[in-house]
Amino acid sequence: MAAAVQLPQHYQQYPPGPDLSKKTVIGYELVADKLTEVPKDDYESRTETRVVPMYRKFERLNHRVLLHLQDEISELEEELRYLDECIAQQSPSVQLGHIQPASRRAETRHGGEMHHRRTLLLGNIYTKLGQYNSALSSFSTMKKNLAPADPSEIRAYHKWMQKHAPIEQTETRFLEHKDDLLNLSGRNQTDSESTTATATATGGVGGVAGLAQSAVIGLPLILVLPLMAFALIPGLLGRLFIIGVVGAVEVAVVTSSVELMGFMTVKEWLYAASM
Repeated sequence: MAAAVQLPQHYQQYPPGPDLSKKTVIGYELVADKLTEVPKDDYESRTETRVVPMYRKFERLNHRVLLHLQDEISELEEELRYLDECIAQQSPSVQLGHIQPASRRAETRHGGEMHHRRTLLLGNIYTKLGQYNSALSSFSTMKKNLAPADPSEIRAYHKWMQKHAPIEQTETRFLEHKDDLLNLSGRNQTDSESTTATATATGGVGGVAGLAQSAVIGLPLILVLPLMAFALIPGLLGRLFIIGVVGAVEVAVVTSSVELMGFMTVKEWLYAASM
């Protein structure tokens, strides 16, 4: 009978593989599924509470980081000014009273310790400025494009967390920072309303201007129309009908344009139309 094979002590047996015919969703995966859930029908949308994705903006920490980076860059700026002054005063051309153009290439090849220190310092400034600009831009964009979370949506999120308990309670405490939560489901409604109002106002002004311009262009054509019609319609009744139609159109065009009404009074326009 063959002896049983003994496994090394450090060998770790893995549990059998999962049953891939089933789908078990727990933990953070369950939360992510809920945040991306789309109601299948109207009944489900009314009965099932929708959880709106919301996250902390960490405004206080963002300000701390920006203040820290800002002071670091200010310190580097002062150091750069000091090196610039040292290099400028130690330059032979300045000492002789003849200021010559600076050359970065010459400083790289033949420069002294001060020049090399300044080059390294500029590299550090570049790195810090990149971090500062990135943090400042992302923080500003986040505050501009995302709206604060609504209190009712926060309560719905918290209620769902308490009911299903997908993650530890300590890891759900971000919902307690109500003033720091941002709604990730859409853009800031205030910005959208402002953009819509601006577009409407612009379109309204353009529409009025276009209408006035069309009226000014079309008025001379309307005045010439009776003369053209007389050549085509020999009868008196037909000509009178054309004159009546053209007169009505002229009145409508004039009264619909503020610019044309400003040229003359209504009585003067009626007198001009009767001539």
